[in-house]
Amino acid sequence: MTAVWKIYYDYYFLVQLLIWLHFLTNVCQAWLPDSGSKLVNNLKQISSIKFTGNLTHPDYFIVLSQNEHSILLGGRNKVYNLSIYDFNERIQSRIEWPSSEDHSQLCILKGKTEDDCQNYIRILYKPVPGKLVMCGTNSYKPLCRRYVETLNGHYKIEDQFEGIGICPYNPDHNSTTVFSDNQLYSATVADFSGGDPIIYRYPQRTEQLDLKQLNAPNFVSSVPYGEHIYFFYRETAVEYMNCGKIIYSRVARVCKNDKGGPHPPRDRWTSFLKARLNCSVPGEYPFYFDEIQSTSEIINGSYGDSGIQNVIYSALTTPNNAIGGSAICVYKMNDIIGAFQGSFKHQESLNSNWLALSDSMVPKPRPGKCVSDSRLLPERNVNFIKTHSLMEEAVPVHFGQPILIRVSLQYRFTTLTVDPQVRTTDNEAFDILYIGTDDGRVLKVVNIPNGEAAKAVVISENDVLPREIPIKQIKLTSESGRIVVVSRDEVRLVALAHCKSISSCSECVDLQDPHCGWDAKQKACVPMNKVTTRRYIIQDIRQGDKSKCSWTPPTDKFQFGNPSSTREAEVPPNSDKDEDLYPSVNVEDVSDCGNDIDRCAVKQKIAGEPQTLHLIIVAACIGALIVGFLSGFFFSKRFRSSGPYHDAPFFEQHNHLERLNGNQTFSAPRPNKTVNLVLNVRSPTPPLKKDNLDVTKDLNIASDGTLQKIKKTYI
Repeated sequence: MTAVWKIYYDYYFLVQLLIWLHFLTNVCQAWLPDSGSKLVNNLKQISSIKFTGNLTHPDYFIVLSQNEHSILLGGRNKVYNLSIYDFNERIQSRIEWPSSEDHSQLCILKGKTEDDCQNYIRILYKPVPGKLVMCGTNSYKPLCRRYVETLNGHYKIEDQFEGIGICPYNPDHNSTTVFSDNQLYSATVADFSGGDPIIYRYPQRTEQLDLKQLNAPNFVSSVPYGEHIYFFYRETAVEYMNCGKIIYSRVARVCKNDKGGPHPPRDRWTSFLKARLNCSVPGEYPFYFDEIQSTSEIINGSYGDSGIQNVIYSALTTPNNAIGGSAICVYKMNDIIGAFQGSFKHQESLNSNWLALSDSMVPKPRPGKCVSDSRLLPERNVNFIKTHSLMEEAVPVHFGQPILIRVSLQYRFTTLTVDPQVRTTDNEAFDILYIGTDDGRVLKVVNIPNGEAAKAVVISENDVLPREIPIKQIKLTSESGRIVVVSRDEVRLVALAHCKSISSCSECVDLQDPHCGWDAKQKACVPMNKVTTRRYIIQDIRQGDKSKCSWTPPTDKFQFGNPSSTREAEVPPNSDKDEDLYPSVNVEDVSDCGNDIDRCAVKQKIAGEPQTLHLIIVAACIGALIVGFLSGFFFSKRFRSSGPYHDAPFFEQHNHLERLNGNQTFSAPRPNKTVNLVLNVRSPTPPLKKDNLDVTKDLNIASDGTLQKIKKTYI
């Protein structure tokens, strides 16, 4: 009897092993990256210029304003004016604004540190030419100043005003502002503890401490579009009724001409609505990327069968305690507007589910719609919007799914920016994305729409900052392939044009980079912004078809009667010296570059194929499971009692087997084969009774791991 149960016990673990092996194999395959990186560059292979404002204290840098020549950088008690070409600071244009001694001391008395009790500049905008408005944290007492430009280009203080509701208290808080139609719209917190989130434009604001409107939000961005201002953020979902809590991504909007309600106080929005953003992998049980981290500006472009569309790109992630995943989703502005024209969500009572509200219960005019004067709205409309600000339908993702998914235990996406509609030789246009991560990487990605679908090709994965430093912002420059990368304590001007490092036509075409093309005349991979004619350029962004390299450029023809005159084809100038950053600037010292950035070659390695990575991970999963199973099997076998069971009542209910004849050994059967185990026992006198545990029958263990009875047949 002991041997029978031992066999059953061992086969039970074998079946469990096979089940878990099948499950984990599918999981590993499902969570592998959907796209490999064509180039991988480490920190020493990237050409960059670094700017650090304060070497001893945190700066909490943020790009406040930018044009084609300069960039205004907010930091600790200062605003830096940097040249966009070489990152040299224009010291004469620097604006210094420290906190007053009284504000600093009061901040310290409230329990904050010395680093907290500084003035970190967070907001800058120009209401009219020649004037400047700046706002800073001011030792946890937000303050704004107006400056006027003098004749010598300096700025003089005009006056100052309280910045509560406009600027955050904490420099690390997620806040956003947008200046539109001569009005400043902000999304931040309005109290010292950060417990009063607010979407504000003087004098209108969201309801105070109303979880149905804002529930612990982290604001990401804000953009004007039409007659509305749109805010993107993530917050704890009030409609989630299961145990625990969950965070959803949101888009909210208010009307630009909202003037408040009909009765005092008239400082509440009458047009505030919000909807969920859906970024998920489709399936019977969709997998969601619920936490939005960043968005682009609104991009106008051509996207497959959809034609010309206004879209916005967003970077979303899974929660911190979940599988580490990041995704890039695209949303059409028409779909966002459509979500706000749908049904409202309604909760009958505190413990009721949130359901769609019948249209017959929605007052007229429709709440949330922009009207000429909101102060003339009926009382019912104003009360309705306070309790029904959430829309029923989520905003669907364009193309039906994310264009890029990255699953990694090493990093998550933190920010992105888009170089829109870069033209190629065949007059197509593609968006190039620069995606920052929380471990100092920048991914250069091209979005390739195809019909109703799209795919993203990762051109390069670049270590721009040390691995422990998250990237907070990425900004474009006027020169293609160069970006500004912002972290908490340093800012870098980075060149991510990889054309010069490519030596063959097949590699250049396979890169699928709209910024690069193979010049068949010069036999070189050249940057497209340096090309004067595209006659000899070979590109294939959609497929990366290397066979196009077999094309040969046409030969020049001589004109009869004038042998010395040749119809010279226009050939792009050699762009080797123009592709990198300017040689007159000081570059961060690296082992193979020195300070001469013209001679600093960008070295890349071709990343491994995704299929190879898949096989390695699957093989590792299988090997780990087999080793774990064998270790557990022999460990349990070593310490399993060899004696009979001591549970006497169990055996009194069944017939006893006196002993087994011979030594019974067991070896694990091969999968998908049936193994018959015959047990020969002595026939006791009197004969054994027939019951449910008839060991005189043979045992059959099928391929599915179940224990069956079979009859013994002799031939």
